[in-house]
Amino acid sequence: MNERQFSATDTALRKRITELSVHIPCGGLRGPLERSGRWQSCLDEDYPVIWEGHDVARERDLCIVCFRGTAGGSSRWAWLACADCSAINAALERAWGFRPLALGRHSLMNGIGIRGDASPEVVKQQAARLIEFAKSNGGLHEWRSKEYPRLAAKFDPLADIPLWLWQQEWPPSRRASIDVISRLLGCELPLHPPK
Repeated sequence: MNERQFSATDTALRKRITELSVHIPCGGLRGPLERSGRWQSCLDEDYPVIWEGHDVARERDLCIVCFRGTAGGSSRWAWLACADCSAINAALERAWGFRPLALGRHSLMNGIGIRGDASPEVVKQQAARLIEFAKSNGGLHEWRSKEYPRLAAKFDPLADIPLWLWQQEWPPSRRASIDVISRLLGCELPLHPPK
């Protein structure tokens, strides 16, 4: 389906939404993109737009951790977390010796992969890491089912809220990311929020 073919419902949607917005029912960002002139769909549209030549037909999404900042891109090599959550994850890796959250869209971005010439023992270890990566993403999706509805409850449950208005209500910040990751991991982090 190219960008010019869509249903009557999708046509009306494109007339009503004039800027990138959070679709409250699904949490996806949808609307026109200023830089590229493209439309970014959410999964609730009748015919979500597919961008030829791109791995993913999305320029930005809400951060998979805090749902305040934005992340993503049209490549399979995009990060799913905003700069603040990514920085906290990296700080925890330095403090704990491991990265608690796998925030790359592709497993290789998280240092997880299996080499074809690896020994059977290494293959077994890396396969276990891939399984853990899948569980981690599952954990983040489970987290989404708790955190996103908490934030979305401030708005009409059927609305499309301009991204800037969403972020006015829920501003991204290092402090917010520390709070969110602390709740996600269920522990106090060895980090101090900026003053």
